Amino acid sequence: MKIVAFVGEPFDSYNGNYYTKQTSAAFLQDAVGIESVYVCSPSRTTNTMLKSFSTKVSQSNFYSFPNYNSTKDFAIKSLFKRGYLKSYKAKADEVIKEHSGACFWIRSPSMGSLLFGIQALKAGERVFHHMCADSSSTWKDPKYSFVEKIFGFLFSKYLSIKLKKICAHKNTVNLCTGDVLEKFSAKYSPKNTHQFVDLMAKKPKNIHQPVKTNNLFKMLFLGRIVEDKGVFDLIEVARQLKDKVQLTIIGDGVDLDRAKQLVALHSLEETVKFTGLLPNNELSEHYSQTDVVVVPSNNHYEGFPRVIMEGWAFNKPVIVSNTGGVKAFVKHNVNGLIFTPGSKRELKSAVNKLLSDERFYFELQAEAEKMAVYSSQDYWVNFLNTLLK
Repeated sequence: MKIVAFVGEPFDSYNGNYYTKQTSAAFLQDAVGIESVYVCSPSRTTNTMLKSFSTKVSQSNFYSFPNYNSTKDFAIKSLFKRGYLKSYKAKADEVIKEHSGACFWIRSPSMGSLLFGIQALKAGERVFHHMCADSSSTWKDPKYSFVEKIFGFLFSKYLSIKLKKICAHKNTVNLCTGDVLEKFSAKYSPKNTHQFVDLMAKKPKNIHQPVKTNNLFKMLFLGRIVEDKGVFDLIEVARQLKDKVQLTIIGDGVDLDRAKQLVALHSLEETVKFTGLLPNNELSEHYSQTDVVVVPSNNHYEGFPRVIMEGWAFNKPVIVSNTGGVKAFVKHNVNGLIFTPGSKRELKSAVNKLLSDERFYFELQAEAEKMAVYSSQDYWVNFLNTLLK
Protein backbone atom coordinates (compact mmCIF):
# COMPACT_ATOMS: atom_id res chain seq x y z
CA MET A 1 0.00 0.00 0.00
CA LYS A 2 1.45 3.35 -1.08
CA ILE A 3 0.53 6.61 0.65
CA VAL A 4 1.30 10.05 -0.77
CA ALA A 5 0.96 12.49 2.12
CA PHE A 6 0.87 16.26 2.10
CA VAL A 7 1.57 16.94 5.77
CA GLY A 8 2.17 20.70 5.54
CA GLU A 9 4.95 20.70 8.12
CA PRO A 10 8.32 22.38 7.45
CA PHE A 11 11.22 20.00 6.72
CA ASP A 12 14.97 20.66 6.72
CA SER A 13 16.90 19.24 3.77
CA TYR A 14 20.34 18.00 4.79
CA ASN A 15 22.75 15.61 3.09
CA GLY A 16 20.17 13.88 0.89
CA ASN A 17 17.44 13.45 3.51
CA TYR A 18 14.60 15.53 4.93
CA TYR A 19 14.02 15.98 8.66
CA THR A 20 11.32 17.49 10.88
CA LYS A 21 10.42 17.53 14.56
CA GLN A 22 6.78 16.69 13.84
CA THR A 23 5.55 13.09 13.69
CA SER A 24 2.68 13.06 11.16
CA ALA A 25 4.70 11.35 8.43
CA ALA A 26 6.51 9.15 10.96
CA PHE A 27 3.17 7.63 12.02
CA LEU A 28 2.41 6.72 8.40
CA GLN A 29 5.89 5.24 8.01
CA ASP A 30 5.24 3.05 11.05
CA ALA A 31 1.84 2.07 9.63
CA VAL A 32 2.77 0.99 6.09
CA GLY A 33 6.57 1.07 5.91
CA ILE A 34 9.12 3.81 5.26
CA GLU A 35 9.53 3.07 1.54
CA SER A 36 5.74 3.12 0.99
CA VAL A 37 5.28 6.71 2.21
CA TYR A 38 5.91 9.67 -0.08
CA VAL A 39 5.85 13.05 1.63
CA CYS A 40 4.92 16.44 0.18
CA SER A 41 5.69 19.51 2.28
CA PRO A 42 7.48 22.86 2.32
CA SER A 43 11.22 22.54 2.93
CA ARG A 44 14.45 24.48 3.21
CA THR A 45 18.08 23.50 2.68
CA THR A 46 20.30 23.75 5.77
CA ASN A 47 24.02 23.38 6.44
CA THR A 48 23.52 21.66 9.78
CA MET A 49 21.38 18.71 10.75
CA LEU A 50 18.57 19.15 13.27
CA LYS A 51 19.81 18.28 16.76
CA SER A 52 16.57 16.48 17.47
CA PHE A 53 14.07 15.18 14.92
CA SER A 54 11.13 12.79 14.86
CA THR A 55 10.76 12.12 11.13
CA LYS A 56 13.31 11.30 8.44
CA VAL A 57 12.36 11.01 4.76
CA SER A 58 14.77 10.07 1.98
CA GLN A 59 15.20 12.39 -0.98
CA SER A 60 13.61 9.83 -3.34
CA ASN A 61 10.41 9.87 -1.26
CA PHE A 62 10.07 13.63 -0.78
CA TYR A 63 8.49 16.38 -2.89
CA SER A 64 9.36 19.91 -1.87
CA PHE A 65 6.60 22.51 -2.15
CA PRO A 66 6.83 26.33 -1.86
CA ASN A 67 7.21 27.56 1.69
CA TYR A 68 4.54 29.18 3.82
CA ASN A 69 4.69 29.89 7.55
CA SER A 70 1.01 29.81 8.46
CA THR A 71 -2.52 29.86 7.07
CA LYS A 72 -2.31 33.64 7.07
CA ASP A 73 0.97 33.57 5.15
CA PHE A 74 -0.44 31.14 2.57
CA ALA A 75 -3.51 33.34 2.06
CA ILE A 76 -1.43 36.51 1.60
CA LYS A 77 0.92 34.82 -0.88
CA SER A 78 -2.01 33.38 -2.81
CA LEU A 79 -3.64 36.80 -3.07
CA PHE A 80 -0.63 39.01 -3.72
CA LYS A 81 2.27 36.88 -5.01
CA ARG A 82 1.84 36.40 -8.72
CA GLY A 83 1.80 32.77 -9.82
CA TYR A 84 2.09 31.35 -6.28
CA LEU A 85 -1.25 29.52 -6.21
CA LYS A 86 -0.97 28.43 -9.84
CA SER A 87 2.46 26.91 -9.24
CA TYR A 88 1.17 25.10 -6.15
CA LYS A 89 -1.67 23.50 -8.11
CA ALA A 90 0.66 22.57 -10.97
CA LYS A 91 3.11 20.91 -8.56
CA ALA A 92 0.25 19.03 -6.87
CA ASP A 93 -1.15 17.81 -10.19
CA GLU A 94 2.31 16.58 -11.22
CA VAL A 95 2.75 14.50 -8.06
CA ILE A 96 -0.82 13.16 -8.15
CA LYS A 97 -0.44 12.05 -11.78
CA GLU A 98 2.88 10.34 -11.00
CA HIS A 99 1.30 8.31 -8.19
CA SER A 100 -2.15 7.72 -9.68
CA GLY A 101 -3.94 4.91 -7.83
CA ALA A 102 -2.15 5.48 -4.52
CA CYS A 103 -3.88 6.58 -1.31
CA PHE A 104 -3.53 10.33 -0.88
CA TRP A 105 -3.28 11.75 2.63
CA ILE A 106 -3.92 15.34 3.71
CA ARG A 107 -3.99 17.15 7.05
CA SER A 108 -6.33 20.07 7.66
CA PRO A 109 -6.28 22.91 8.43
CA SER A 110 -3.00 23.15 6.46
CA MET A 111 -3.84 25.22 3.38
CA GLY A 112 -1.32 23.36 1.24
CA SER A 113 -2.92 20.09 2.28
CA LEU A 114 -6.44 21.29 1.49
CA LEU A 115 -5.40 22.46 -1.97
CA PHE A 116 -3.56 19.17 -2.57
CA GLY A 117 -6.62 17.20 -1.48
CA ILE A 118 -8.97 19.11 -3.76
CA GLN A 119 -6.67 18.48 -6.72
CA ALA A 120 -6.49 14.76 -5.86
CA LEU A 121 -10.28 14.50 -5.67
CA LYS A 122 -10.60 16.29 -9.01
CA ALA A 123 -8.31 13.62 -10.44
CA GLY A 124 -10.61 10.89 -9.12
CA GLU A 125 -8.24 9.67 -6.42
CA ARG A 126 -9.06 8.39 -2.95
CA VAL A 127 -8.23 10.88 -0.19
CA PHE A 128 -7.70 10.25 3.51
CA HIS A 129 -8.48 13.53 5.23
CA HIS A 130 -6.95 13.82 8.70
CA MET A 131 -8.71 16.66 10.52
CA CYS A 132 -6.27 17.35 13.33
CA ALA A 133 -7.12 20.92 14.38
CA ASP A 134 -10.01 23.36 14.26
CA SER A 135 -9.24 26.48 12.26
CA SER A 136 -12.70 28.04 12.48
CA SER A 137 -12.01 30.06 15.64
CA THR A 138 -8.29 30.86 15.46
CA TRP A 139 -9.14 34.42 14.43
CA LYS A 140 -10.34 35.00 18.02
CA ASP A 141 -6.78 34.76 19.33
CA PRO A 142 -5.90 37.97 21.25
CA LYS A 143 -2.53 38.17 19.49
CA TYR A 144 -4.29 39.34 16.32
CA SER A 145 -5.20 42.97 15.63
CA PHE A 146 -8.75 44.06 14.87
CA VAL A 147 -8.05 44.13 11.12
CA GLU A 148 -6.37 40.71 11.28
CA LYS A 149 -9.39 39.32 13.13
CA ILE A 150 -11.76 40.57 10.42
CA PHE A 151 -9.55 39.04 7.73
CA GLY A 152 -9.22 35.84 9.78
CA PHE A 153 -12.97 35.57 10.31
CA LEU A 154 -13.67 35.92 6.59
CA PHE A 155 -10.94 33.48 5.68
CA SER A 156 -12.23 30.95 8.22
CA LYS A 157 -15.55 31.00 6.37
CA TYR A 158 -13.71 30.29 3.14
CA LEU A 159 -11.86 27.41 4.83
CA SER A 160 -15.14 25.97 6.10
CA ILE A 161 -16.51 25.89 2.54
CA LYS A 162 -13.43 23.99 1.34
CA LEU A 163 -13.58 21.61 4.29
CA LYS A 164 -17.24 20.84 3.64
CA LYS A 165 -16.44 20.10 0.00
CA ILE A 166 -13.66 17.70 0.94
CA CYS A 167 -15.58 16.03 3.78
CA ALA A 168 -18.67 15.40 1.64
CA HIS A 169 -16.88 13.94 -1.37
CA LYS A 170 -17.59 10.27 -2.05
CA ASN A 171 -13.86 9.49 -2.36
CA THR A 172 -12.93 11.03 1.00
CA VAL A 173 -12.34 9.12 4.24
CA ASN A 174 -12.47 11.63 7.11
CA LEU A 175 -10.29 10.87 10.14
CA CYS A 176 -11.13 13.28 12.95
CA THR A 177 -9.04 13.95 16.03
CA GLY A 178 -11.50 15.02 18.73
CA ASP A 179 -15.28 15.23 19.07
CA VAL A 180 -15.69 18.78 17.68
CA LEU A 181 -14.13 17.90 14.33
CA GLU A 182 -15.97 14.58 14.23
CA LYS A 183 -19.33 16.33 14.63
CA PHE A 184 -18.44 18.78 11.84
CA SER A 185 -17.46 16.01 9.43
CA ALA A 186 -20.41 13.76 10.30
CA LYS A 187 -22.84 16.46 9.13
CA TYR A 188 -21.62 15.97 5.56
CA SER A 189 -20.41 12.38 5.48
CA PRO A 190 -21.58 10.28 8.45
CA LYS A 191 -20.62 6.94 6.87
CA ASN A 192 -17.08 8.06 6.03
CA THR A 193 -16.26 9.83 9.30
CA HIS A 194 -14.11 8.16 11.96
CA GLN A 195 -12.41 9.14 15.20
CA PHE A 196 -8.63 8.89 14.79
CA VAL A 197 -5.44 9.73 16.70
CA ASP A 198 -2.03 9.41 15.00
CA LEU A 199 -0.42 8.26 18.22
CA MET A 200 3.31 7.58 18.31
CA ALA A 201 3.51 6.02 21.78
CA LYS A 202 4.27 2.32 21.82
CA LYS A 203 2.67 0.06 24.39
CA PRO A 204 4.88 0.28 27.52
CA LYS A 205 6.71 -2.88 28.43
CA ASN A 206 6.86 -2.01 32.12
CA ILE A 207 4.60 0.30 34.09
CA HIS A 208 5.54 1.21 37.62
CA GLN A 209 4.45 3.73 40.20
CA PRO A 210 6.65 6.81 40.57
CA VAL A 211 9.04 6.99 43.47
CA LYS A 212 8.04 9.86 45.72
CA THR A 213 10.65 12.57 46.21
CA ASN A 214 9.98 14.33 49.50
CA ASN A 215 6.31 13.39 48.97
CA LEU A 216 6.08 15.86 46.09
CA PHE A 217 3.23 15.39 43.61
CA LYS A 218 4.79 15.08 40.15
CA MET A 219 3.24 16.81 37.14
CA LEU A 220 4.26 16.47 33.50
CA PHE A 221 3.75 18.90 30.61
CA LEU A 222 4.76 17.80 27.13
CA GLY A 223 4.31 19.97 24.06
CA ARG A 224 5.27 23.18 22.32
CA ILE A 225 6.42 25.88 24.71
CA VAL A 226 4.16 28.68 23.53
CA GLU A 227 1.81 30.85 25.56
CA ASP A 228 -1.43 29.49 24.13
CA LYS A 229 -0.53 25.99 25.30
CA GLY A 230 -1.10 27.19 28.86
CA VAL A 231 2.45 26.53 30.05
CA PHE A 232 2.67 29.87 31.89
CA ASP A 233 -0.58 29.14 33.74
CA LEU A 234 0.89 25.81 34.82
CA ILE A 235 4.12 27.41 36.02
CA GLU A 236 2.08 29.89 38.08
CA VAL A 237 0.13 27.04 39.70
CA ALA A 238 3.43 25.27 40.41
CA ARG A 239 4.65 28.48 42.07
CA GLN A 240 1.58 28.62 44.30
CA LEU A 241 1.97 24.95 45.24
CA LYS A 242 5.76 24.78 45.22
CA ASP A 243 6.02 22.99 48.56
CA LYS A 244 3.71 20.24 47.29
CA VAL A 245 4.49 19.68 43.60
CA GLN A 246 7.26 19.15 41.09
CA LEU A 247 6.72 20.03 37.42
CA THR A 248 8.66 18.65 34.44
CA ILE A 249 8.31 20.50 31.12
CA ILE A 250 9.31 18.61 27.96
CA GLY A 251 9.51 20.38 24.60
CA ASP A 252 10.71 23.55 22.97
CA GLY A 253 9.18 26.56 21.27
CA VAL A 254 9.35 30.30 20.82
CA ASP A 255 8.51 30.98 24.49
CA LEU A 256 10.95 28.53 26.06
CA ASP A 257 13.45 31.21 27.13
CA ARG A 258 10.65 33.34 28.53
CA ALA A 259 9.37 30.37 30.53
CA LYS A 260 12.84 29.72 31.94
CA GLN A 261 13.18 33.39 32.87
CA LEU A 262 9.87 33.24 34.75
CA VAL A 263 11.04 30.19 36.67
CA ALA A 264 14.31 31.93 37.56
CA LEU A 265 12.47 35.12 38.59
CA HIS A 266 10.47 33.21 41.19
CA SER A 267 13.38 30.94 42.24
CA LEU A 268 11.50 27.83 41.12
CA GLU A 269 14.48 25.90 39.75
CA GLU A 270 13.90 23.08 42.24
CA THR A 271 10.17 22.98 41.47
CA VAL A 272 10.11 23.32 37.66
CA LYS A 273 12.50 21.33 35.45
CA PHE A 274 13.02 21.80 31.69
CA THR A 275 14.32 18.91 29.56
CA GLY A 276 14.07 20.46 26.10
CA LEU A 277 12.73 18.43 23.17
CA LEU A 278 13.25 14.69 23.63
CA PRO A 279 13.01 11.82 21.11
CA ASN A 280 10.06 9.45 21.55
CA ASN A 281 12.22 6.66 22.94
CA GLU A 282 13.20 8.83 25.93
CA LEU A 283 9.67 9.79 26.96
CA SER A 284 8.71 6.52 28.64
CA GLU A 285 10.80 7.19 31.73
CA HIS A 286 9.18 10.58 32.24
CA TYR A 287 5.65 9.21 31.84
CA SER A 288 6.48 6.41 34.27
CA GLN A 289 7.84 8.81 36.87
CA THR A 290 4.98 11.29 36.88
CA ASP A 291 1.73 11.29 38.88
CA VAL A 292 -0.39 13.26 36.41
CA VAL A 293 -0.17 14.57 32.85
CA VAL A 294 -1.39 18.16 32.45
CA VAL A 295 -2.66 19.64 29.16
CA PRO A 296 -3.62 23.27 30.00
CA SER A 297 -4.11 24.70 26.47
CA ASN A 298 -6.06 27.96 26.17
CA ASN A 299 -6.16 28.27 22.37
CA HIS A 300 -9.01 27.92 19.87
CA TYR A 301 -7.61 25.27 17.55
CA GLU A 302 -6.88 22.07 19.51
CA GLY A 303 -8.11 18.78 18.11
CA PHE A 304 -7.35 16.04 20.62
CA PRO A 305 -3.85 16.33 22.14
CA ARG A 306 -2.03 13.02 21.72
CA VAL A 307 -0.23 13.50 25.02
CA ILE A 308 -3.50 12.60 26.79
CA MET A 309 -3.46 9.08 25.39
CA GLU A 310 0.26 8.79 25.92
CA GLY A 311 -0.38 9.47 29.60
CA TRP A 312 -3.15 6.88 29.72
CA ALA A 313 -0.80 4.33 28.16
CA PHE A 314 1.13 4.58 31.43
CA ASN A 315 -2.06 4.53 33.54
CA LYS A 316 -1.73 8.20 34.45
CA PRO A 317 -4.75 10.43 35.14
CA VAL A 318 -4.89 13.66 33.14
CA ILE A 319 -5.85 17.24 33.86
CA VAL A 320 -6.97 18.96 30.65
CA SER A 321 -8.56 22.23 29.64
CA ASN A 322 -11.90 22.10 27.83
CA THR A 323 -10.56 23.00 24.40
CA GLY A 324 -11.09 21.43 21.00
CA GLY A 325 -12.16 17.81 21.04
CA VAL A 326 -10.92 16.55 24.40
CA LYS A 327 -14.36 15.25 25.35
CA ALA A 328 -14.11 12.60 22.63
CA PHE A 329 -12.30 10.49 25.20
CA VAL A 330 -11.80 12.43 28.44
CA LYS A 331 -14.65 12.09 30.95
CA HIS A 332 -14.61 14.58 33.81
CA ASN A 333 -14.14 12.98 37.24
CA VAL A 334 -13.88 9.56 35.55
CA ASN A 335 -10.56 9.22 33.70
CA GLY A 336 -9.42 12.81 34.12
CA LEU A 337 -10.29 16.31 35.24
CA ILE A 338 -11.48 19.01 32.83
CA PHE A 339 -11.20 22.72 33.65
CA THR A 340 -12.04 26.02 31.95
CA PRO A 341 -9.25 27.15 29.57
CA GLY A 342 -7.17 29.95 31.07
CA SER A 343 -8.54 29.51 34.60
CA LYS A 344 -5.55 29.22 36.93
CA ARG A 345 -7.96 28.93 39.85
CA GLU A 346 -9.64 25.82 38.40
CA LEU A 347 -6.30 24.35 37.34
CA LYS A 348 -4.93 24.78 40.86
CA SER A 349 -8.11 23.26 42.30
CA ALA A 350 -7.77 20.21 40.03
CA VAL A 351 -4.14 19.65 41.05
CA ASN A 352 -5.05 20.08 44.73
CA LYS A 353 -7.89 17.59 44.38
CA LEU A 354 -5.59 14.87 43.08
CA LEU A 355 -2.71 15.44 45.47
CA SER A 356 -4.94 15.65 48.55
CA ASP A 357 -7.46 12.85 47.85
CA GLU A 358 -5.56 9.62 47.39
CA ARG A 359 -8.69 7.50 47.00
CA PHE A 360 -10.01 9.71 44.22
CA TYR A 361 -6.60 9.70 42.53
CA PHE A 362 -6.52 5.90 42.39
CA GLU A 363 -10.10 5.81 41.06
CA LEU A 364 -9.04 8.03 38.16
CA GLN A 365 -5.92 5.96 37.68
CA ALA A 366 -8.00 2.76 37.38
CA GLU A 367 -10.16 4.39 34.71
CA ALA A 368 -7.07 5.66 32.89
CA GLU A 369 -5.84 2.06 32.78
CA LYS A 370 -9.08 1.06 31.04
CA MET A 371 -8.28 3.59 28.28
CA ALA A 372 -4.98 1.86 27.58
CA VAL A 373 -6.57 -0.17 24.76
CA TYR A 374 -6.86 3.07 22.74
CA SER A 375 -3.60 4.47 24.01
CA SER A 376 -0.98 2.68 21.94
CA GLN A 377 0.18 3.18 18.39
CA ASP A 378 -0.68 -0.44 17.56
CA TYR A 379 -4.40 0.22 18.01
CA TRP A 380 -4.47 3.17 15.61
CA VAL A 381 -2.10 1.56 13.09
CA ASN A 382 -4.38 -1.49 12.92
CA PHE A 383 -7.42 0.76 12.65
CA LEU A 384 -5.87 2.74 9.78
CA ASN A 385 -4.74 -0.38 7.91
CA THR A 386 -8.29 -1.73 8.10
CA LEU A 387 -9.54 1.43 6.39
CA LEU A 388 -6.74 1.39 3.83
CA LYS A 389 -7.67 -2.13 2.77
